[in-house]
Amino acid sequence: MSAPFVLGGIVVPLHAGVPDVTFGDAGGYTDYTLSEGEQVRARHFKKHLITITGSGWMATGLDALDWDAKHVLLCPKPKRVATTSTVVSITTDVRPDVPVFCHALVGRSWVQTPVAMDGREATITPVAGASQYSLGWYPMFTVLCKPPEDANAGGGVSWQINARES
Repeated sequence: MSAPFVLGGIVVPLHAGVPDVTFGDAGGYTDYTLSEGEQVRARHFKKHLITITGSGWMATGLDALDWDAKHVLLCPKPKRVATTSTVVSITTDVRPDVPVFCHALVGRSWVQTPVAMDGREATITPVAGASQYSLGWYPMFTVLCKPPEDANAGGGVSWQINARES
């Protein structure tokens, strides 16, 4: 299963290159050392950094976006959660155009199983003999980002977009 890269309602054409996506942490925490040397983390917020790169024979087509505004990013890379439970909370919103999917590990084989969503909570249909479930979804973020950095070389265009979940 695959999904197109969409930013601000504009579908980036596959001719701009297959998008390579990296998820990172935007910080939002401070680590403290207590008097006995134990470390604790104080979390203020949790947001994603998303870097998307590609290389193709045409540019992304995103030049008309208002780069000072927030945009909806429909991510072309899925996220996954491995679990033994049939009820799971996921960490992002789900793209509205691609259904959440799940596989159950039965013996040495992965078997597809239905999943129902209620907001960010997934309820997996149990499979007899399953030792683990792998829940996958394509995330949707509201982001602020800079215009793509792009370079022309050898008749192709390479580009990179850095976005931060807002």
